[in-house]
Order: sequence, then structure tokens, then C-alpha cells
Amino acid sequence: MHNIALCYHQAAAPCSMQEGAQLLASAIKDDSRTDKPAQYNALLLSVSANSSAALASSLSTINEYCPIAEFIACAQYGQSQSTLKKTQLTTYDGQSVEWQINTLQNLLPIREQLIADELATVDDSAKQLITTIDDALTKAAELKTARDERLNQAQFTAQSSAVNVQLITAGSAKQLADSVASKGNDHNYWALCLFVGEQGELNQIKEVL
Repeated sequence: MHNIALCYHQAAAPCSMQEGAQLLASAIKDDSRTDKPAQYNALLLSVSANSSAALASSLSTINEYCPIAEFIACAQYGQSQSTLKKTQLTTYDGQSVEWQINTLQNLLPIREQLIADELATVDDSAKQLITTIDDALTKAAELKTARDERLNQAQFTAQSSAVNVQLITAGSAKQLADSVASKGNDHNYWALCLFVGEQGELNQIKEVL
């Protein structure tokens, strides 16, 4: 799985989310970028606001629930921008937008869900290992307490990330770029993150976000 992201503070000059989507689309179509994916089905995460403070607030939920490095940096920048004078901020001259290689396990809610599933499997296996009634009766109280503690810790419930999530089906970089380029609005504070991979992987991410 791959991901590529672009946030408002990475653009060479202030621009709307729609213009930012076009910048991201250009990066997707650029064959010179390293680690580009071989397939282009994607899941687009997006969030926008009318102010830097509002954007930072909108990103706070997903940054706590499912930390994504680019969203965390964007929220930090937005929060700083809302409390400092513009002349006190570092001016960005534009940053290279590059593909990154990712795994599902890097996403916190996916990792917690996998841990919960693994513990549930271990729990089922443990039940099968109790072969005699005497052993079960002798250890019942101790096993039940330990089991309940493990299961309580392992329970996973998907939460709303408060970001817009869109599945995109594309057969090429150009098709994906064209689809991304049409997204967005006229807000000047925005963040975009695109996950590209197998449909099953993308569905897993969508289910927990």
C-alpha cells in the first residue's frame, strides 16, 4: 500500500483546496517520483475549513484516533498560524510531494483491530486446550478473570474520524489524477491524504474511519 499527501501549508503560495487537489493530481501523474505504485485504486481522506484554527480543530479527532504524520504536521502548523502573526511564521517555498510505502498495520485503528482479532483467536484456542472438567473447574475463576481482562483491553470499536472519506476506482495514474483534480472547494485551509493499494486494504481503512 502507498500513500501520498498534501496540505495547505506545503503549497508554494496560498491556494484553495480545489487548487491543492490539482497540485496533488500533478504529483500523482509525475512518473519521475520514486516508489510510485503499480495500481491506482485509492481512498481519499480530505478535510477543509475557513480558518487555520478551524482546520486544526477538525484534524484533532483523526490525529488522536488514527495518527497520520502529514495531518499532525498540518494541525500543528494551523494552530501556530492561528496564534502567531503571519510575519513570525516560516515561509514555505513549496515542498516536494512524494509517494510513501505503507502497511495497514501502520494505521492505529487497523492495528488495534488486528490485535483484538488475534486475542479472540487465542481465546478460542485456549478453550480447546482445556480438556478435562476437573482442570476447568480448578482453574475456572483464575482463567475467567484473566480472560475478561484481556478481552476488555482488546475490544475495538470503530470511531468517526471527522474527515471526508472517498473510494476512487482508477486503472492508471492519469485516471486517479483526473479524479483527484476534480475534488475540493474554495476553502484556503485544507489537508489531503491519498491511500493507494488493494481494494481489500482500502475497504479495511474505510471501515474504521
